[in-house]
Amino acid sequence: MRVETTITINRSVAEVMEYLTRVENLPSWAENVVEASQTSQGPVEQGATCRVVTEVMQRRLSHEFAVTEFLPGERYAAHSTDGPFPMSLAYDVKPFEGGAQLHSVSEFNLPGMTALVESAMRKRVQSQFESDHRELKRILES
Repeated sequence: MRVETTITINRSVAEVMEYLTRVENLPSWAENVVEASQTSQGPVEQGATCRVVTEVMQRRLSHEFAVTEFLPGERYAAHSTDGPFPMSLAYDVKPFEGGAQLHSVSEFNLPGMTALVESAMRKRVQSQFESDHRELKRILES
């Protein structure tokens, strides 16, 4: 399943990327995230690792991630290395009308899901991601 969102944030690209790539900020703007921490030492860069715990339908899910791409001020991408299902995400940020445009793509594979269930789930997840990104915008613009 693939979910994409795009939002314009009235902050510089550097400010948006700095906030996004500090994984500890994730619970402040992503509703289902209850814990997030970098598990590797040093700065965020390709190869850095983190752990993200979400709570969905009263169930806690933990994923370990590795950063697969890091272009400061442009792109951050990571994929899960451990967790209940494979997952990847990518954030691309570019200048846009005096602010920044964030484009995010998340992909995950839930084994055994029928096409009908996947369609309903995609709509729910898309709505949640859009809500999360509006919260990110609110935080960064306040």
